Amino acid sequence: MGKRQINSFYSSWDKETLGDRTPSDQEYRNAFEIDRDRIIHSTAFRRLQNKTQVYVTGRSDQYRTRLTHSIEVAQIGRSIVNFLNRTSEELHNEFYIDSALVEAACLAHDLGNPPIGHRGESRLNELMDPWGGFEGNAQSLRILTHTLRGEHRGTSRGGMHATRALLDAIMKYKVVGKENTDRKAKFLYPDQMEVLEWVHEDKVRTTEAQSGKSLRSLECDIMDLADDIAYTTSDLFDGFKQGLVNDESVDGFLAAEHLSMEASLREDFHRVVGEQLSMARFGAQLVSRWLHAARLQVIDEPLLPGNRYRFTLELDDWAMAELQLFKKLNYDLIYSSDYVREPEAAGVQILEELFVYYRDCVLGVRECIEGIPDPRGMDQSGLAVPERMRILCDWVSGMTDQYAIQLYERLVEFSSTDD
Repeated sequence: MGKRQINSFYSSWDKETLGDRTPSDQEYRNAFEIDRDRIIHSTAFRRLQNKTQVYVTGRSDQYRTRLTHSIEVAQIGRSIVNFLNRTSEELHNEFYIDSALVEAACLAHDLGNPPIGHRGESRLNELMDPWGGFEGNAQSLRILTHTLRGEHRGTSRGGMHATRALLDAIMKYKVVGKENTDRKAKFLYPDQMEVLEWVHEDKVRTTEAQSGKSLRSLECDIMDLADDIAYTTSDLFDGFKQGLVNDESVDGFLAAEHLSMEASLREDFHRVVGEQLSMARFGAQLVSRWLHAARLQVIDEPLLPGNRYRFTLELDDWAMAELQLFKKLNYDLIYSSDYVREPEAAGVQILEELFVYYRDCVLGVRECIEGIPDPRGMDQSGLAVPERMRILCDWVSGMTDQYAIQLYERLVEFSSTDD
């Protein structure tokens, strides 16, 4: 068996873990491969199979869920890495971006998303406002660093003992506290400052990030682009299958927005509608087209030390314009449609009623039929209300669509019997 290939792109600092790991003497994986594998085998990852991506789960077996979306993001992220490693003059066989690290970030990026899609996330943020709010990316970080059981069940610190590079790669936003953001969105929880300071070597930069200054690693850039490409193309595919995206609706959108679509793309879309080209093939063309427009940019004065901040990812202007065009098209024709919004609104109502019911249990307003489970197995009796509300938020946001619906039906049945 050959020796593991040397990769000087990453330092021991990048591979240090938040919590000790005890690898076997026969360990065959590098630190980032262990990150990826622990995510794949986690309960939080499995639950994504029954969480809404765009269409509420259960309406059709062809639609993407959070799980299939995350797998597609990981595939595109890996492809971007392979493309950059093969084409960039800055990279070579002993100095390259680790695809397992990017895969791990892509697989983990939606772990914290609640049931019922983005509207569920927004409503949960509003409901949690008195206790620090809710944010999907912050919740993903919390899962990796706190609530995954690992070897620490029954202690305040759980987590999967992730590497510094992985935790940095999923932190798209680094402003701590929703009150410090313009729209009270895209933030870290107050108690995550300690994780942020552990991730960063330079406390000055951490402070600068609180003013909104962008501070993203290269792997975070790649994950974010892979996410944008994945949901834009897959949502287009699902919308076409449902009949929400067709020649007439696309023409109407372009006319209303005073926009144009590149001639070759418009011609290919006509072929899709005419069944001369499959939507799957068209989506694959878009992925390839945008992926080939990605390139590494060297930073002359990196904000933080290490190669993860020495490079950034850039997308050619024409490709960025196309990506933004299709994002807007999806928003107008799919996300804003009654087909998506009506069942989503019903699901958000269920999510809200569940939260309010158990919130009243925490606040002592009512007796509940069952307690609120803590993934870490902690005794909650001595905890303050904000800590107990965060545990409630962990539980509700971790629910699958189906579990939330079934629990709601049980509560309704119990309430009617109690009356």
